[in-house]
Amino acid sequence: MTPSELHPRWSLPPIVCALAVAVACIGTAANAALDTPIVVTLVPKSTAAAPATRNSGGLARDDRFDGGRLVLVGPGGDARVLTEGFESACDPSVSFDGKTLLFSGRKTAGAPWRVWEMGVDGTGLRAITPETMDARHPIHVSTLFTLDSPQPWKTLVFVGRDAATHSDTSPTRNLYNITLDGRELRRLTYQPGESLDPFQMWDGRVLYVAERYSQEPPARAGRLGLFAVHFEGADMELYGAELGRRVQQMPCATEKGLVLFIESDEASSDGAGQIAWVEQRRPHVTYHAPKRTDARRYRFPSPLQANEVLVAQHDPRGKSRWTIVRFDADSGAVSPVFASKDQDAVQAVAVRARRVPDGHSTVVTSNDNFGTLYGLDCYTADAARSGKLRPGEVKRVRLIEGLASASAGASSPRRLIGEAAVETDGSFNLFVPSDTPLLLQTVDENGMALGTCGWIWVKPKEKRGCIGCHEDPERVPENRFVLALHHDSVPLLPPVAERRTVTFTRDVAPILQRAGGAGLVDARQRPLRLALDTPAGRLAAYQTLTQGRGALVEPGRARTSPLVWQLLGRNTSRPWDSAAKNAGPAQSRPTAPGSHLSAEELRTLILWIDLGAAYDAPTFPAPTETDTAGK
Repeated sequence: MTPSELHPRWSLPPIVCALAVAVACIGTAANAALDTPIVVTLVPKSTAAAPATRNSGGLARDDRFDGGRLVLVGPGGDARVLTEGFESACDPSVSFDGKTLLFSGRKTAGAPWRVWEMGVDGTGLRAITPETMDARHPIHVSTLFTLDSPQPWKTLVFVGRDAATHSDTSPTRNLYNITLDGRELRRLTYQPGESLDPFQMWDGRVLYVAERYSQEPPARAGRLGLFAVHFEGADMELYGAELGRRVQQMPCATEKGLVLFIESDEASSDGAGQIAWVEQRRPHVTYHAPKRTDARRYRFPSPLQANEVLVAQHDPRGKSRWTIVRFDADSGAVSPVFASKDQDAVQAVAVRARRVPDGHSTVVTSNDNFGTLYGLDCYTADAARSGKLRPGEVKRVRLIEGLASASAGASSPRRLIGEAAVETDGSFNLFVPSDTPLLLQTVDENGMALGTCGWIWVKPKEKRGCIGCHEDPERVPENRFVLALHHDSVPLLPPVAERRTVTFTRDVAPILQRAGGAGLVDARQRPLRLALDTPAGRLAAYQTLTQGRGALVEPGRARTSPLVWQLLGRNTSRPWDSAAKNAGPAQSRPTAPGSHLSAEELRTLILWIDLGAAYDAPTFPAPTETDTAGK
């Protein structure tokens, strides 16, 4: 390894006496295998082990490093505290030239975390993010530029929690971009769930972690997985498939083309787990995890050299503390680097110059409130649907807006933005609201969703392409100029106030009441008696239809809901649905639909289920001046 250019800094004059006393209390031990300084986050053991508090029951951790401090450790083990005057500090990130340090810190207990910058010698301290915004996990990113800008400019990315951008009851964490002077702040991610752990890869994209829930039943527990996005927020995509364990977080890219991360079967307050990785060249098919021979757990890998990383390690079987080790993905070798006698060492980054990732040019602006979304072929689908959709079956594409929630799955709050026709070759071309959590559904002639994608968004003025109804970028349609691109984009840009919610209390209960229950039967073929004339009766009817083993409704999927089968007189599930084979005769009993409901009423019931079968209208944030106004 080439020695860091920062090594001469160790000959700087001694620091003040008060700092020397603080250093003496660290009690460090170091391994001479490293020839570069490292910055380590030290936290009291009680803090590292304490359960995290969070405002949701989701999968994302909310690590609390109360009392943490950053320590600069030399190759010989000598250490200096960098964050005197801070009640807590953590999340170190060294600049590409190895000269400055970003970190999260707060001066007093209970105050919001802010992003700060200083020299790696502790000088030049300044705050970057607003003091009212909770900000964590900052990273340096490469330069950003536009065609009309005089020169590229530098920014950083961090994880922020800002209640002003969400409903008052569910502020979630998202990625933000901010200029180094703190004057220009932009939100990057718009998934309804949590987003965290940014890391910039060599190609310029930012890896991050987000909650990922199935948008169709059966309701699965969800996953915490890897995504990638450009650092102005465009071109978000799933990074890696559903291989490996359910919770995958804390990614970092190595010099030699691996993306390492920490994975576990279940969520935990500290996010600890085992090391696994994928290859950057084919992340969807190259998952690998080393054989696990002990119970040691890991957190927060950061690149060192080749396919080596620094990572925090802990053995839960004893009373040991978290220490910093060096892990080599090529050989599987683990060697000690740093330990504290009385504190947990939970994060470490090397202080050295490193390669600058590719910069990024963008057409995204802050002056527009819509972008372009086009699809090339709805029939190029995932493995379950591939070859089972006949040309012409997909009639329309439905655009749905979501709201931040603890579990952004099939029953999360949604409202309809609009629908547009799909061309005979499966293509579409739309103008859609920007900076808005969106779902796409492909729809058949009955208005039933054939499939629902995961959450996406489009940035202002972005032209976002979709190659098919799947996540794997290696599944691509035939290379042709699709029909939808022969004409202008279809605008799906209703004003916020005109976006439609469909609820049981307002829309569905009156239909069923007028139709005398529509002749529905339960699983034992007994008439289903629904008392819909009182609030208590409507709630009981809703629970009867949507809950329990005999439920007639699967929120988010009308085609497999026995309620729809009875109203249409046939099983409407598709070959890729388990319900196509497992339905009993009572579930699909025909009820002479023509004598009960109009075509419009049937479509309302189907839309209600496909939108998540909400009981009452969800609360969405109030429209602002920047919201789409029907351009």
